[in-house]
Amino acid sequence: MADQKLIVVLGATGNQGSSVVDTFLKDAAWRVRGLTRNPSSAKAKALSARGVEVVQADMDDVSSLSVAFRDANAIFVVSDFWGIYGALAQQEKGTGEKPLNLLAGETEFQQLKNAIDAASQVPGLERFILSTLSNVAKWSREKYTHVYHFDFKARASAYIEDKHQELWAKTSLFQAGLFLSTFVDSPSFMPRKAKSADISQIADGTAQFTTTMAPDVKLPWIAAEEDTGPFVKALVQEEPGKNLIAYREWATLREMVGAFQSASKTKSELVVVPRDEANEFLPPDLKLEIDEGFLYFEEFGYEGRDDATIVHPSQLKTPPELDTMEQYFRKVDLSRIFSA
Repeated sequence: MADQKLIVVLGATGNQGSSVVDTFLKDAAWRVRGLTRNPSSAKAKALSARGVEVVQADMDDVSSLSVAFRDANAIFVVSDFWGIYGALAQQEKGTGEKPLNLLAGETEFQQLKNAIDAASQVPGLERFILSTLSNVAKWSREKYTHVYHFDFKARASAYIEDKHQELWAKTSLFQAGLFLSTFVDSPSFMPRKAKSADISQIADGTAQFTTTMAPDVKLPWIAAEEDTGPFVKALVQEEPGKNLIAYREWATLREMVGAFQSASKTKSELVVVPRDEANEFLPPDLKLEIDEGFLYFEEFGYEGRDDATIVHPSQLKTPPELDTMEQYFRKVDLSRIFSA
């Protein structure tokens, strides 16, 4: 269709980007351009087969982004702190004065600035949606200053406001809540079947979730691979200037575990352990980042509850209709979890 609008999606093969692609592919008013570093990958070829215009682009290369953003009506930008961290670890770059997670944050910030600079030069751009998170150092009043996977994203949104006022006038911020997938995919967070030798008060066969976080603090929960697209589409359709904390349920850790129990029909328990006994396998700097992050959630809110610009899904003109946490867990392959 000649009058179709174009959305350009960075990270089109990742969790958030793929959800945005899926959502806009269903709307005949839009065509989708998916950006990836490796257009020959199986995931990229699968997108191409579905009608996505797959284009090579690298967030370290501003010129590639400028070409890839050409003619866009809307752009969605997401970055990958943990992917950068893993790549730096493989390259053994964490041996200098800076810890590896700080290097990852600085790299992520530069990549986001590259994307922002390129987007600011796109004539006819109507909406710019940035995947970001709250500024932990700011909203904790400098109490917690090592949560780099939050703060460098937040610095990128501030960079738009400071350096690119015209782009800022077209921008909305998408803050994804806690990923439900983390609790079924990550070895550090997924449950395991308890045995009698583990913890005496938990019966054999119970799905045991272990955490250092307070169990009754309300948190935003999202299935990023399913929910990101509907939220981004809502932001594209609304007036710019939104700072959305995106979630399908606002619930405690204890309630999340309850949803898992209801879905899986497996007795489930949440076990809170002291921080000095948890994540011992992590490098000290990364353990500090995780510990400070959880403390921030407890004291100041995942979204930075003092941030007066925050918008909740119910405050959107057309909030998306999403599944529940329990519905998400019903689709999980329990044999994969408990055999890990």
